[in-house]
Order: sequence, then C-alpha cells, then structure tokens
Amino acid sequence: MKVLRAILIGALLWALIFVEWSIIMFAPVLKDLGNWQYLIHYIVLIPIVLFGASYYYKSKDKVNGFLLGLVMLLTGIILDAIITVPFFTSPQGVGYIKFFFSISMLVGFVEFIAISGIYWIKKIK
Repeated sequence: MKVLRAILIGALLWALIFVEWSIIMFAPVLKDLGNWQYLIHYIVLIPIVLFGASYYYKSKDKVNGFLLGLVMLLTGIILDAIITVPFFTSPQGVGYIKFFFSISMLVGFVEFIAISGIYWIKKIK
C-alpha cells in the first residue's frame, strides 16, 4: 500500500466532503431539510469516494479496497478532530463524542469504507 498516497487522497476527499457539507448546511434550498441533509450527503458521498478510489488505483497498486477506505477515512477523522470539531461544532455545543458517535456519522463511515471496497472488488481485484 502506498500509505502517503492514500493519506493525501483521504485529505482531498475530506476537503471535498467539507465543501459538500458546507453547501448542504448553508444553501437556502437545503439548509432547513433536517435529516434529509444526511440522505443528500450519503448520495453525494458515493461519487466522492469513487473518485478517491479510482484516483488511488491509477498507481497500479492493488491493495484491498476496504483497507484503502479505512486509511482514507481515518485521515478524514483526524482532520475532523483537528479542524471541524474544535472550530465548527464545539462552538455550537457539539463535542467530539456527539460528533463522531452520532448514528448519522457512523452510517457515513460504513458507507465510505463499503464504497471503496466495492470499487476494489468490481474494478481492481
């Protein structure tokens, strides 16, 4: 596994997801949709993770896609812990535990790893 490549792509995906989530939170049409925002996020997450996985596999490495998804996800979790929670959610009263262990976040984590793994099974393995 090319760990640095996976980490850098994970950071890129984190940035894309940060922008995507910011649009969902602040766009006038989307900002008041409540739980529907998560459904939109789960749908948009599919092409984002597919992009990351396909970009990683251009290196001809054939590492297990579930492992790749985990490394990219852990990169995003670390960036969330360093940037998102202290600067964006804590001021609104949402701490680390509430942020990372909400069912909505956990579903997104599972989806992230699953998409990367399925891409690997279908396109690489």
